Amino acid sequence: MSLEIAITIFVFICTMFVIFWRPGGMNEAWPASIGAGIILLTGIVSQNDIVDIIHKIGGASITIMATIVMAVILESFGFFHWAAARLTKLAKGSGYRLYWYIQLLCFLMTLLFNNDGSILITTPILILLLKNIRLKPHEQIPYLLCGALIATASSAPIGVSNIVNLIALNIVHMTLYMHTAMMFVPATIGLMFMSLLMFVVVKKKLPKTLPASSYDIQRKCSSQNRSIH
Repeated sequence: MSLEIAITIFVFICTMFVIFWRPGGMNEAWPASIGAGIILLTGIVSQNDIVDIIHKIGGASITIMATIVMAVILESFGFFHWAAARLTKLAKGSGYRLYWYIQLLCFLMTLLFNNDGSILITTPILILLLKNIRLKPHEQIPYLLCGALIATASSAPIGVSNIVNLIALNIVHMTLYMHTAMMFVPATIGLMFMSLLMFVVVKKKLPKTLPASSYDIQRKCSSQNRSIH
């Protein structure tokens, strides 16, 4: 093993350890930046490498930052509360029907944004919804877990739905159109099978009938917005 590889591995392990440890509540950006700085100072990564990396991941990085901004904006005008209220009405008291609507929501959010954005947007919606209908923790887990899995897997049909897809396609010089043409049909069929299989696995843990909502989510959001203004 060369000295450069040994230094790289050592810096990586130390950086990840500090990120998970976060002494004193340290922001994870600090150890990541310090680790990157050490790699740069030792000359393991050259300036040409940096330019090449920026060229390959620049668009993907901007995409994820824009997704975070969109999630914040959606939360600011009550979209999460509105979506949770709509899901509650569409479910019509059926826990099974709620499962399929959650699957559809997570699928569409990933297609419209990307898998990271879908997680950022759908997680608050599901938490608001499940708390409002007063499901027990063990009844909430199947909805949250299956929603997260389908949101992640839904990035397969179109390349733009996954940051890793964008980087990989840029490296192999494949267009988004070509990726979608090759992957949309088989990936969508795979998603449908995956969703059905998950339903079979978690069906016994899903409530057949949902409890009544503890409060009107959308009305509460409206009253909170009026009080802020």
